[in-house]
Amino acid sequence: MSNLLGPRPLAPPPRQLALSGGLLHSPLHGDPWADLGLLGLAKSAAANNATAPLALRAFITEVFPRYAFHRWNDELVALLQAIADGDLSRLIVTCPPRLGKSLLISKLFPAYFVYRHPHLFAAIASYSGELAYAHSREARHFYRASGSLLSRDSAAVGNWLTPQRGGCIAAGVNGPFTGKGYSLGILDDPYKGPADAGSPRVRERLMEWLRAVWFTRAEPESIEAGDGARQRNLSAQILVLTRWEHEDVVASLLLDEAGEAPQRWHIVDLPAIAQPPAERQSFPPTCSVHPDWRQPGEPLCPERFPLDELLRIRGRLGSYWWNALYQQRPSPSSGGLFQRSWLRGPFERRHPRRYASLVFSCDLSFKGEETSDFCGFVLMGLLQSDPPGPNQPQRSATPPSPHHLEIEVLWAARHRFGLPDTIAFLLHSLSALERQKLRPNAVLIEDAANGPAVLQTLRRKVPGLLPITPKGSKLMRAHAVAPLLEAGQLGFHHRAAPLLEELPRFPRGSKDLVDAFGQGALWLESRYWRGLGIKREPLPMLLTR
Repeated sequence: MSNLLGPRPLAPPPRQLALSGGLLHSPLHGDPWADLGLLGLAKSAAANNATAPLALRAFITEVFPRYAFHRWNDELVALLQAIADGDLSRLIVTCPPRLGKSLLISKLFPAYFVYRHPHLFAAIASYSGELAYAHSREARHFYRASGSLLSRDSAAVGNWLTPQRGGCIAAGVNGPFTGKGYSLGILDDPYKGPADAGSPRVRERLMEWLRAVWFTRAEPESIEAGDGARQRNLSAQILVLTRWEHEDVVASLLLDEAGEAPQRWHIVDLPAIAQPPAERQSFPPTCSVHPDWRQPGEPLCPERFPLDELLRIRGRLGSYWWNALYQQRPSPSSGGLFQRSWLRGPFERRHPRRYASLVFSCDLSFKGEETSDFCGFVLMGLLQSDPPGPNQPQRSATPPSPHHLEIEVLWAARHRFGLPDTIAFLLHSLSALERQKLRPNAVLIEDAANGPAVLQTLRRKVPGLLPITPKGSKLMRAHAVAPLLEAGQLGFHHRAAPLLEELPRFPRGSKDLVDAFGQGALWLESRYWRGLGIKREPLPMLLTR
């Protein structure tokens, strides 16, 4: 058969494999993850010199030539090298999103660790098994791209082995680590997003899993040397994440430092924009803190996110999410979300107001009882720009700048209604607006709780009736709209006084008007971007991963 098919093609060198996307899609091998090293795959420089293994930086250059080194990841490379050399055992890294921290720490470094110590295990955990397996798959590729060998009997992405019986295991938080041990543990992004990070139940379950499962599977930090003495053992932990919540896993681990067995973490706390020394966070005295090499006001990685881009992101996110996600300084989310200084009156206009879009937003929860929640009703509109004056040149047809987004809240009311009263109130209010030539472009009804009953009843009676599926909790939706207030893009008429009373107290007290207000403001903002022809997409809210 071999004579008919011709000679077997030679395997490409490892560097070519790294550039071509790895062995997984190679047309040269029918079984791409078979033990190619044992079958004659040429070894790279990383595998040829067994007496002098490559340093981490050289290893990365070997297996991933396109990797871009910057000052911030140079600092991390030096710390990861210290872990592989046995000189550092505890590392916490908190930094902004989209910098490539997972590529370096959870994909390239496990490959290097197993290359350096093929008889030891690395373990990768994340908020889901799927993400942990994706990290492990990439680590396996980089390990193989160095010319190192996989064992014949185990090359699965969740548990791959070397011929020396070391390797890599991966699972999601609360996943199956029982019965497995490791010398390097990497916990990368243990929370799926703000909803998980903000849930006390999820946070408690995570810490229980860490203490009862994850940490118990780690190798001991010292072992008996044979003469009764003990010597250090390679046993390292790395936690890497972007912070969402002030009581997250980082806060819990730092609280544990006051106990009888402090772990003495080395902390790399990297805000997107460097802060003055007096404003930097303080950490337990048992921990060491990596020095920030920048002057105050300098961006962390100007090659990817220059300062002007970071300032634009800060304006879009608002101070709460900016401080948490980008400055690594999450603050408590109870109270004070909407500051009184953000609440302004109507926008100034020389001419009668014209609205590009009006929305009547409703949050409905009714039983007709004094103990039931309020139904919230808010009328708001997206202002059009003033036309030019008689002596002003005509403006071009170009859509307005994103900074000109101006939404006015015209009216707000809350009532305890049953279903019949809610229907009657809605129809009466819409009829009154029609007489004032203020017909809403959309009537938004939250498609939850009692909303479906109203939608079913009014479907053929109210034009523009739209069901809105709520995403996340009331608190998370309020966080989504807070940046618009902070940026001065919302004005309030005096008839919106009930909402103005409720906003500064949120989330204490009644929340129904805030929920209806947020629903309407975000709908108008979305239509502003999509309906006025602005091609550049708005900056993402970054509230989900």
